[in-house]
Amino acid sequence: MRIYGFDRYGDAEVEGQFDLAPLEPRDGPVLVDVLAAGLNPADVKVRSGQRQGVVPVTFPMALGREAAGTVVADPSGTFAPGTLVFGSCAAGVGALGEQTLLDVAQTAAVPDGVSAVQAACLPVAVGTAWDGLLELGVREGETVLVLGAGGGVGIHAVQLARHLGARVLGVASAEKAVHVEAAGGTHIASGPGWADRVRQSAAGRVDAVLDTVGEAVLEEVDGLLEDHRRLRSVASPAAAAQLGGSGVTRRRTGEVYAELARLVADGAVRPVISATYGLDRAAEASAVVAGGHSLGKVVVTL
Repeated sequence: MRIYGFDRYGDAEVEGQFDLAPLEPRDGPVLVDVLAAGLNPADVKVRSGQRQGVVPVTFPMALGREAAGTVVADPSGTFAPGTLVFGSCAAGVGALGEQTLLDVAQTAAVPDGVSAVQAACLPVAVGTAWDGLLELGVREGETVLVLGAGGGVGIHAVQLARHLGARVLGVASAEKAVHVEAAGGTHIASGPGWADRVRQSAAGRVDAVLDTVGEAVLEEVDGLLEDHRRLRSVASPAAAAQLGGSGVTRRRTGEVYAELARLVADGAVRPVISATYGLDRAAEASAVVAGGHSLGKVVVTL
């Protein structure tokens, strides 16, 4: 079985193609033939060793933690062989390979109208955006500020906040303006003076903030938010807590993933995918994600 992954912690040079023995069905996870796998900035942190003690790793391990594919075997009997499913990888297993093991409790069937490539985007980026907005209690008519609105979490948060009936201000670079606007948000140019531009567009303060950028940007949120308890940060939970907010508590369950897939099937959210790469070009995909400036999601297909 071919994977793209890493055999030790380190920088990009530890990544490569590896040939491993085929995976065997085992109690608990669902064995799938992978059709598509999503890559996220957190995957780079896992490879570099920054998530030691948080994310179990078995060397060599495939990059990525989310995948979509067809069921080969499910010892639990939840999913029949041949079913198209998506979800989060089991502990110690990665996504970028010909096969993977998905945690059965964090797996859902892909509904009609949703592709495998779209489904592979849902567990991390779309799921984080949805969980954050629900924690914030976003209501119709409110103004929501999304920091880093062009990234994987941010661009989907814009769409989902609009689905909830909110007005959305999305801070992103100028080249991502058209995409923020297409997602239903009002683009606010990032860079010096961004907070003043938000204040002007909002005619004062905003009702809720979802941050995907981190500490330097969070320092300027203080004067923009009416109630600091309505701040969630994906990038810097500790810094958000100092301001009265928090990080995002993830709900990684099959039921939640099925809800996300229904949102896509119903047209409430459209996964934004900047590029897809074959497994033989996975190094390029990883480099793009590590660069930190890609629009939406990067997906590897098999």
